[in-house]
Amino acid sequence: MNRREIIQSLGLAATHALFPSILSAFISGCQNPAKPIDGYRPAFFSPEELETIKEMVDIILPATRSGSASEANTHHFLDEVFHKCMNAGQQALLKEGLAKLIPAFSSAENKREFLVEIDRKAYDNDEGSGYFKAIKQYTLVGFFTSQEGVTVASNYVKFPGDYKGEVSCDENTLNYGMTGLHYYL
Repeated sequence: MNRREIIQSLGLAATHALFPSILSAFISGCQNPAKPIDGYRPAFFSPEELETIKEMVDIILPATRSGSASEANTHHFLDEVFHKCMNAGQQALLKEGLAKLIPAFSSAENKREFLVEIDRKAYDNDEGSGYFKAIKQYTLVGFFTSQEGVTVASNYVKFPGDYKGEVSCDENTLNYGMTGLHYYL
């Protein structure tokens, strides 16, 4: 399998047989999203990489009316998915990308602008930045399937009423934020 095929297949981890069980465990572990998981040992990332990933997911989904992505333990979700659902080639590509990304991210003056540029390159099909799509996409999956993402950040209605097919939206409508990052899968 060549590098381009591996990059294209990174998004297919969600089709892995273990993905539903990881997602289920993550959702059931989200009883208190603001509480970090004590004694968590990363399976895919090194502890230093996990701290950097934690900082990155907070830039991708910062705290607003809802908590940030790391407050919902999304970085732990990424660690589990990358460890259990990706094949060795995909994992190697992610590790290779992180080896270049983490030092550059740590030394960047404006970390948000740095990630916006990596994101632009990834969606312009730059082979050297394709791994970032997986990081961002699974950050979104992890956050929006957490208790915080479903009940606070989303348009969650505990007791739904009538279906309204057309709802006008403006700058105050949830799930539509101003950002430089692309959110399509």
